[in-house]
Order: sequence, then C-alpha cells, then structure tokens
Amino acid sequence: MRTVLLVVLLLSVASAATFKNKLDYSKKRSITSVMAEVESKISTKAPLDAILNVLRDFRDSVNFEQVNHDEIYQIQVRECESEDEFRSKEVQDAKNILRDSSAQLNVCQTSKIRATNQQEVNQHQTFTAEKHLNMVLTAAEQEASYFKKRGRDYEDALHAIDEASDILAAIYSGSGSFAQISRVSKVMLQTSFSIKETARFAPILYAFSQLASSKDFDETSLERVAQLLDTLKQNIHEAYNDYAESNAQSIAAFNEQKERIGQTLERLTAQAERLSNKLDHLVQCIGTNSAIAQTASGKLQRNQQLWDQATALCATFQNEYNFATQARRNELQLVSQLEDMVEDRFNQVEDENHERKLRLSQN
Repeated sequence: MRTVLLVVLLLSVASAATFKNKLDYSKKRSITSVMAEVESKISTKAPLDAILNVLRDFRDSVNFEQVNHDEIYQIQVRECESEDEFRSKEVQDAKNILRDSSAQLNVCQTSKIRATNQQEVNQHQTFTAEKHLNMVLTAAEQEASYFKKRGRDYEDALHAIDEASDILAAIYSGSGSFAQISRVSKVMLQTSFSIKETARFAPILYAFSQLASSKDFDETSLERVAQLLDTLKQNIHEAYNDYAESNAQSIAAFNEQKERIGQTLERLTAQAERLSNKLDHLVQCIGTNSAIAQTASGKLQRNQQLWDQATALCATFQNEYNFATQARRNELQLVSQLEDMVEDRFNQVEDENHERKLRLSQN
C-alpha cells in the first residue's frame, strides 16, 4: 500500500516539475536524483543520518522556496488589491462622468430642438407682423392721399359757394350777370358729386335755375338765395369738419395700431436675439458635453480593459501560487514517506542482522 502511494506521489511531483513556474527562485530540484542518491547510500550501507540528511536538505530546499514564494505572493496580492481598487475607482469615475455628461447632452439636444422650433415660430410671427405693418402703412398712405384729395374737393366746394355769394351780391348791386351764376353752378354741381353732398346742393342749384329763367326778380328772392348759400356753406363746413375729425380718428387708430405692431416686432426681435444666444449656448453645450462624454467613454473602455487584464493576470498569479504550493506539499509528503521507508528499511535490516547473530550464536 505504501508502495502504491509512493508511485502516486512520484507522478504528482513529476507532473509539477513540467509546469513552467514563473516564481521558481531556487535551483532546479530532482526528486529522482534524490531517490537515486538515497538508494546509493543504502546500497553502500551509509549511516541512517547520512541518508536522512539528504532528505532533510531536500525538505529545507522546498521550505525555503515556499517561504520566498509566499513573500512574493503577498507582494503580488497587495499590488493586485491596489490595482483593483485604483481601476475600480477610475472605471466608476468614468461611468459617473459619462452618465452626467450624457444626461446633460440629452438636455441640451432636447432644448436645442425646442429652441429651434421656437425660432421658426418667431420668424413666422415676425414675417406676419411685418406684412401686417406694411399693409397698415399702405392703407394709411392711401387714406392720407384720399383725405388730401377729398379736402381739396371740400375747399373747392366752399370756394365755389363763396364765389356764388360774391356773384349774387354783384347782381344785387347791379354789376353782376346771371351768366356768371350759370358758370359757378356747374362748378358747384361737380364739387357736390366729388364730396357726395348733392342733396345739400340741390336746393341752391334749383334756386339758381329759377333766377336764371325768371326775367323779373326782387330783392327778397336774392336775399332768400343768399340765405340758402349761407346755410349751404355752414353745412359744408360742418361736413368738412366731421370728415376731418373722422380722418383724425382714423389717423389715431392707425398710429395706435402701428405702435402696437411695433411693440410686437420689438418683442419678437428681442425674443429672436434671446433664442439666437440660447442656440449658440446650446451648440456650445452639445459640443462640450459630447467631447466630455467621448473622453469619458475612452477612459472607461481603457481602464476597463486594463482592469480585466490585471484581474486575469492576478488570477494567473493565484493559480500559479496554488499549483506550486500544492506541488511542494506533495514533495514534502513524498520526503516524509521516503524517510519512513528508509527508517523502516534500516529497522528491518537491524532485525534481520540481530536474528542472524542469534542463529549463529545458537549454532
């Protein structure tokens, strides 16, 4: 049974000898050479202590190597723990920066889309307001031109009335003629159409026609016609004043509307400037956070790779240490087995010699 165990241990040690151990700091040992030396000393009947010393030297060599390996292994463990802590922190920092910069990047991109949409709405509203203002200005210009022309028509009508009054006074004094009345009547008729007051002009025009067709007229008739002219003049003055007041109200309404549109355009212009500045800021924000996210992503990938490599290397160190330690344990177990076998062999030889001496003494 012990022989079978010895064979198993020899195979285990031989297998360990074929493993390339990066932390083997001792000279190459050969259990086969040790066994050969032990066998040689046994065959030459060397003392037991001499044989055991060979095995003790081998054990001391194994133990010395294990101590050195333990020291190196502890250094490696500390380095692996330090590297693991450092890479873990670097990876976590990169993840945090990538998370924060990506979130900020998303906010800036979303805000840029919203600001761009607002800018398009602002541009449309500005275009609409400017178009409206141009329409108001055009209408006001046309209205002013129409008022100017209509004002001249009213002034022509009043001038015609004054001229008619002067002619009527001349006729009254005997220096005028009805031919002049006929001429001024035509002018008054035209101006009545221009100012759309034909109904008010109709009585005086009728009176003029009556005077022109009548051969005999008195002062009363002339005075009645003169009174009609005065009344007409007052009515036309009032109409002219009403028209001027209405125009003034239109101008005030236009100015109010123009001011309101102007305020709207000022608000839209200020909003456009704010949106432009905001978009510039958001573009800068997107560029900055994109660069930060890209850098953080690179840092994360780089440190994760280094961390994985370090983890794999430390696992290799651990496996090498475990394998080498187990191999040395097997070597120590084999040495112990050999010591027991050598001692048993010497005891057996001593017993045999003692029995032989007893038999010889009895013979």
